[in-house]
Amino acid sequence: MPFLTATTGLQAGSRFELSNDEVVIGRDPTVLIHLDFPSVSRKHARILRQGADFLVEDLKSRNGTLLNGVPVPVEAPQRLKEGDQLRICDVEFTFHRSPSIPPAFTPVEPQRVEGSSIGVFLVDDPVSSAATGSRIFRSSDSSSRSGTMQIVSSPEAKLAAILRISRNLGRALALDEVLPSVLQTLFEIFPQADRGFIVLVEPDGTLVPRWTHTRREQDSETVRISRTIIRSVMETGEPLLSEDASQDSKFDVSASVADLRIRSMICAPLLDSEGKSIGALQIDSLNSRFRFSAEDLDLLASVAAQAGIAIRNAQLHEFALHQATEKAKVEEDLLRAWQVQQAFLPNTQPALPGFHFFNYYQPATYIGGDYYDYIPLSNDRVAVVVADVVGHGVAAAMLMAKLAAECRFCLASEPDPALAITRLNREICSLTTERFITFLLTVYNPRERQMTIVNAGHMAPIILRSNGEIIEPGEEESGIVLGVDGDWNYDAISVDLDPGDTVVMYTDGINEAHNPANAQFGIERIRERLKTEKDHSTIGSGIIKSVTEFMAGAPQGDDMCLVVLHRGSMAE
Repeated sequence: MPFLTATTGLQAGSRFELSNDEVVIGRDPTVLIHLDFPSVSRKHARILRQGADFLVEDLKSRNGTLLNGVPVPVEAPQRLKEGDQLRICDVEFTFHRSPSIPPAFTPVEPQRVEGSSIGVFLVDDPVSSAATGSRIFRSSDSSSRSGTMQIVSSPEAKLAAILRISRNLGRALALDEVLPSVLQTLFEIFPQADRGFIVLVEPDGTLVPRWTHTRREQDSETVRISRTIIRSVMETGEPLLSEDASQDSKFDVSASVADLRIRSMICAPLLDSEGKSIGALQIDSLNSRFRFSAEDLDLLASVAAQAGIAIRNAQLHEFALHQATEKAKVEEDLLRAWQVQQAFLPNTQPALPGFHFFNYYQPATYIGGDYYDYIPLSNDRVAVVVADVVGHGVAAAMLMAKLAAECRFCLASEPDPALAITRLNREICSLTTERFITFLLTVYNPRERQMTIVNAGHMAPIILRSNGEIIEPGEEESGIVLGVDGDWNYDAISVDLDPGDTVVMYTDGINEAHNPANAQFGIERIRERLKTEKDHSTIGSGIIKSVTEFMAGAPQGDDMCLVVLHRGSMAE
């Protein structure tokens, strides 16, 4: 049912349904819409129904009736349209044909602006194409409009407010603390303003009202902002002024003005330092007597220019803080992952009589894909494993953890080292991770004084004999890397390990270490270090020292793992 809503005066917010064919408005207590003001005539005006139309007629009142700011001629009824503003002395009404939301609006839940009880709708409405490229929109000269007036702050008050805004924006890093106060200060500069909004664009392009302020904020109030007007200002990069929005031909009165109840408005884009629109700042008035001017537009545009840069700087600052916080969280998670990974590595060396062990592990990042282990087996045997999951980082570390568990299980359940690794390979292939692992296993049998070697695509162990000879056994018998072919059968070879012999097992992070000239350390330097090192107890640390000196501060490109075992001589 059609109705009138009072937007000003003591009846503001009241709704009057036009249920009769004739509804009289006046001071007479018997009329349907009673206005108890001396300036209102006893029977001031009436609303008439004619078929589907509604008309307003002035009943020869003393002070006249205004329709959208224009006097209604006596005995010449005027047709009412959706959103028309009807003024009777100090009371203004808005005419609505139906209580439903106009079709131009999509009903959605209002967005709550943080720190405010106001719910905000962003609605789409048509704007005339004639608006494109216009800096100032005017429907007429404000001085010629009946019943209108300008209210302004003193130049001194405006200057003081602008300086305060400039100081606040200049040091703004927490926007939620600064920009609400900027809106409040704008209300000091523009006493005709009823509402103010700051709308920002999200990374996905959506517009979000971030801050709002009203002169008379109510807990249950819900307001609408024209998304189309905001986008038009952002796209053109030019501020917009409508002195009398209800009569402005640039807007579709039935939607953007009628339902939003805007009488006069100014809207300016928020631009960053590169001239990119990041949002808009809008101030509007709901009273047709109080309008904004071109001078007001320039003033708001100046504030918006400062606010846009301050907002962008604060966003970058907030982004940097967020990134730093996220980085700290990631680093904390990686540190814990490193601690977990260390638990997979042996924390003690085998207590094998007459043997000395050295081990070194250093991932390229927090966690790595290299792996080594000492695994006790049946019949007093000890297995030493060195492996390298392709790549490094979290994914490689997770596969390394799986490898550690499966390796121990396969070696414990299968006494033949070659069959154990064949079974291990099938397990790795079943994971379908599309990652492979180079793998080297040596098993020492103290009863037979032999070392059994199974190689899956890894560098052969380097053995320094007590007489100074260097051998690298098992290179020809090496099988393919783990994780490629689940049907592959691995072979094992055995070599004697005599007193005074030293075995070196390593990953390619050692021999492929780069110096600043991008040259590689190489396997030959490992061999040379073995030949020149006189004390077996310093062979492992000596190799690491040589690699470090060779890198000369160059970043570590891959995980490093080194295991050295030495069988003591009879004299040791």
